[in-house]
Amino acid sequence: MFKHDHDHIIRYLILFLFLFFLFELIFIQTSALIWLITWGIITYIAWQHHYRPEGKAGFWVGILIITITLLNTTLFKFGLFLLLVLWVYRTYQQKQTPTYIEPQFQDGAELKHEPVLMVNQWFGKQTTPPTGYPFKDINIQSVIGETIIDLTATILPKGEPLVTVHQWIGKLVIIVPYDVEVSLHHSVLAGKVNLLGYQDARMTNKNLHITTPNYPTATKRVKLHTSLLFGEIEVRRG
Repeated sequence: MFKHDHDHIIRYLILFLFLFFLFELIFIQTSALIWLITWGIITYIAWQHHYRPEGKAGFWVGILIITITLLNTTLFKFGLFLLLVLWVYRTYQQKQTPTYIEPQFQDGAELKHEPVLMVNQWFGKQTTPPTGYPFKDINIQSVIGETIIDLTATILPKGEPLVTVHQWIGKLVIIVPYDVEVSLHHSVLAGKVNLLGYQDARMTNKNLHITTPNYPTATKRVKLHTSLLFGEIEVRRG
């Protein structure tokens, strides 16, 4: 009961800080609000032209200036400090009263750790092996970077193999064999898509579901679940 109430207090405190942060921007630091809106528009326009060098430069300059502007607000600093204190407090509590979980298995049941093709990463480029790798379902997350998944270099198993990629910022490329049918679910906040011939260079806040005609009855098929906050996705035949 105490833990439940404690979680509610934290949620209300975060909501209060967020509302007070908006109050500070609107009524106290109006210039900072105008600055944020201006650079937010500039950053958005730059992102629409990210394929040009000046577009990429403008986008990252805008992100940097917006970050600096936010960090210069008094309440934002105080909020970060308070969240840090709460995190340290909760970590200390968990160490003092750790929770133990005892999984229940059937007689003779054993867990087996299987190797994975790709792993979660914060930054950088990640690709599948260049040649002849055994396929395993992919489920990864990335913050900023480039992810390339080449399914032409492997043999997809029967059934419905799954590829799941959640990425914040960057580029995602998936190469599918010509004889494999595809079901693709994609979510994007702002970015460019090229999905098996369907193209949109300025897609914003959309969910897409694209399926090739013979997918329901095909013996060779793959299901793709992808999401990007800001970036470019390309799904093509190879």
